[in-house]
Amino acid sequence: MNADSATSNSPRSAGRRLLALAWAHRAPAAGVLAAALCGAALVVVFPAAVRLVFDEVIPSRDLDALRRLCAWLAAAFLLREVVAAFRAWSAGVFEQRMNHELRARLHRKLLQMPLCWHQRRKTGDQLARMMDDAPAAQRAVLEGVEQGLTALLQILVCAGVMFATSPRYALVILLPVPFIAAGGWIFSRLLAPRAARAREAGARVGSFLHETLAGIRLIKSHTAETARQRGFEDVSAAAGRGQRRLAAAWAVYSPLMCLMGGMGLVLLLGTGARGVLEGEITTGELLKLILLLGFFYEPVARLHGVNQTLVSGLAGAARVLEVLDAEGAEAGRLDSPPHAARGEIRFNKVTFGYDEGMPVIHGISLHVPAGQTCAIVGVSGCGKSTLFDLLAGFYRPWSGVIEMDGVSLAGRDLAALRARTAYVMQDAFLLSGTLRANLLLARPDAGDAELWAALREARAEDFVKARPDGLDTEVGERGVLLSGGERQRLALARAFLKDAPVLLLDEATSAVDAESERHIQEALERLCESRTCMVIAHRLSTVARADVIHVMSAGRVIASGSHAELLEGCPHYRHLASLSFL
Repeated sequence: MNADSATSNSPRSAGRRLLALAWAHRAPAAGVLAAALCGAALVVVFPAAVRLVFDEVIPSRDLDALRRLCAWLAAAFLLREVVAAFRAWSAGVFEQRMNHELRARLHRKLLQMPLCWHQRRKTGDQLARMMDDAPAAQRAVLEGVEQGLTALLQILVCAGVMFATSPRYALVILLPVPFIAAGGWIFSRLLAPRAARAREAGARVGSFLHETLAGIRLIKSHTAETARQRGFEDVSAAAGRGQRRLAAAWAVYSPLMCLMGGMGLVLLLGTGARGVLEGEITTGELLKLILLLGFFYEPVARLHGVNQTLVSGLAGAARVLEVLDAEGAEAGRLDSPPHAARGEIRFNKVTFGYDEGMPVIHGISLHVPAGQTCAIVGVSGCGKSTLFDLLAGFYRPWSGVIEMDGVSLAGRDLAALRARTAYVMQDAFLLSGTLRANLLLARPDAGDAELWAALREARAEDFVKARPDGLDTEVGERGVLLSGGERQRLALARAFLKDAPVLLLDEATSAVDAESERHIQEALERLCESRTCMVIAHRLSTVARADVIHVMSAGRVIASGSHAELLEGCPHYRHLASLSFL
């Protein structure tokens, strides 16, 4: 986090911004406050009844008055529980709405951020912000509204009744309060940095676990379970140390505050008993003050827990707001239909790299006329896939211009650009859910007939029909319930279904068998007839059909031409062809 971000997301600033978000859900919050006020008023009923019993009912032996008093007291207790139930319901509604809004905003922001932003951050850390920090931030608001304000109202009501009963003894009871308030403020300031570090450490544990689960095949294949376990224990132990330091600080704070509150009872007993003996107050009034003291310091003790929740929750809120405040979000909308583009592509002296000072492609210039098929060939790591990522708008070039239909991508709406492009990647990724849901990513309004037609074109129809649930077959997380070839054919089916004017095929048939590849290639040729198609492939049979082939080496285009021209005039291409690009 940069300095500006850190300043803007200080605990106080985070708290103000959370309250602004909570204002949208003020109806259930108002229900909580109304119930809290009613509950605080009902708290003083029992101490007042005790005073009446000891000072009036017992001396007068008035049994009718006692029965009426008990009836009113029972009604007050019943009303208190009804109010408590309403408060709990209102708090639950507020909690769910606030939690949903925070997570929805965070998820929307994550979707808007560019690919380079995600690649600089750990997935597990972002999951921790979503699943741990957002609920913690919501709890900070809820604790502040429900518990914090409820406690403050009860304190104020009890203090008012105590002053009405005996101002002198009320002051005695309140003597420790300034020390408690000062202690709470000091500890909050001291513990906020520790809470922030503890949350960061907890996020590292989640990130480590996510990487373990994502890479479980790799870990097992290298028998690295023991080393990975040691790594997890180190990260977990570091997080545990942070939590222990935080818990140790709270272990000092809470008893210290309770001790100060206990001093109030000692002072009241000492001075109050003497006042009864000297006739300054009655026994009933002393008992009333003792009960009020309990009802006064009970919410004070509750505020200690609220303080702890606020410190931790505001630290979580700062981590959520750090993402919500991140700059560089991709702003876009589908402002025109996919077929509005002709598909002419031009790279003009484009240079780009993933790390500063280390370019991956150097001053590349190439032209793909609309409707032509262009193949990009070269050894692994020469920058072929990077060209596609730049054309899809995942990254911005350091220098140079990329144009589609004569318009720079820098001035285009990225969502509209991607709607005009079908990108089939080498690592075919499927979202957990059904086959149908994964296909509909390409065209949400497609009907079953169109889905089956796309599957037929991609030579995926047979294996889908062989499944008992057909289009409603679950694919599992990342599509693990399907083979690599099946996943790739579904990715191709999405491209057929999208029917975009520009096709980007990055090793689109590398995971299918030769017979399926032959059929798919025939379908791709039909699909490419009236569209611009850029192909990355290692198989000679795929490349040789292209209208033009660009040969890359070390991030540069070193030759361009047809298959026959390059065999004759480009030694590097001739060498690759002799190896069948493998």
